Amino acid sequence: MSEVETKIQECIDEIMSYRSYAPSEVDRMVNSLKEIANCVKNPTEENEAKALTKVTGLYQEVASYSGYIPTTANNLKTIKEGLEKAK
Repeated sequence: MSEVETKIQECIDEIMSYRSYAPSEVDRMVNSLKEIANCVKNPTEENEAKALTKVTGLYQEVASYSGYIPTTANNLKTIKEGLEKAK
């Protein structure tokens, strides 16, 4: 498992603990994280752009909740920075 896949799995593990409070939001985020993982596994120019767009959106969403889901916020920031450098 790559570093990005590990970080994505850590995000999924952390946000799943909130599924009972906001199931549709958690499911949507998990699906987006899985899409990002798939894009990173198949690194075409289009997939990298798609992954960056998705991770940027998720990072902006979770920034205000970083006190509750700090691992997710930090991991998304790291993934975002890595994708930006890869451009």
